[in-house]
Amino acid sequence: MNLTHLRYFSVVASQQSITKASELLFVSQSAVSKTIKQLESELNVKLFDRIGRTIKLNRAGKLFYSYVKDSLNLLDRGISAVSGGVQATEQPISILFEVGSTLIPQIVNRIQQNLPKVQLNIAQHVQMDTDLEQYDFIVTTRKIPKYFVAPIISEEIFVGWKSSYPNDTVQAATLTNTQFIGLGSQNQLRKTIDTYFQKQGLSIKFKYETDDPATVRGLIDAGVGVGFIPAVTWQTVGKSLHLARLTPHTMRRTIYLCSPAHQLNTIQREISNELVEIFVAAQKQELKI
Repeated sequence: MNLTHLRYFSVVASQQSITKASELLFVSQSAVSKTIKQLESELNVKLFDRIGRTIKLNRAGKLFYSYVKDSLNLLDRGISAVSGGVQATEQPISILFEVGSTLIPQIVNRIQQNLPKVQLNIAQHVQMDTDLEQYDFIVTTRKIPKYFVAPIISEEIFVGWKSSYPNDTVQAATLTNTQFIGLGSQNQLRKTIDTYFQKQGLSIKFKYETDDPATVRGLIDAGVGVGFIPAVTWQTVGKSLHLARLTPHTMRRTIYLCSPAHQLNTIQREISNELVEIFVAAQKQELKI
């Protein structure tokens, strides 16, 4: 079995006709018929029912065709990618950052340098999950049902103060009366924090809440209150704070790259590679205690 056999079979299957297939392939009908017979012989199964001068895919043929069609499409995309397909015409790519917004400037610069013809549309807030389908990629800490989901990094979440603190660890139970600065209850980081304390039968208080991560970082850095600092994605503000590790259990989260497309086109694949590389590079410089 070779690629020619599969391509001939695919055309015959789509046309349900040896005559039409031979015209599209610019080869003789006998050559097409011989190829199909060789393929059936190698598979040891009939792929077509022959009725007089006509042919029709049988059950085995339909099943085999579904795999061949997908395989050839994937192969053709790969060939296109390495033979000039990466020089794409201008194409819009939409990315929703539910987490990791601090890396957006770096991501935009990287894509502008490496994929200058890509038009990048970036969002940080979405009203309803039904709006997610408009995005090519979603950077988040949740596994979105029916989406392609790939973990990018895992990061620890520390407690951060502007003022000094005598220890590098802090008991979660001692924080119930601390007044925190944080994001709204629908934010993914906030959900991670709430879940962490709920699992331990604890609750904490947020004195200041906002839906803007940059505002939270600014207030913590200004010494207004205490906050939670992800070690990778908030490392810029974290460098100016005193950090403490939560005990007896550390708080962690995994960041995923999600896409409604289970088979990415060339540009989407390039973008996903860039996103992963930037997050992995940031992880190498994560905050340490």
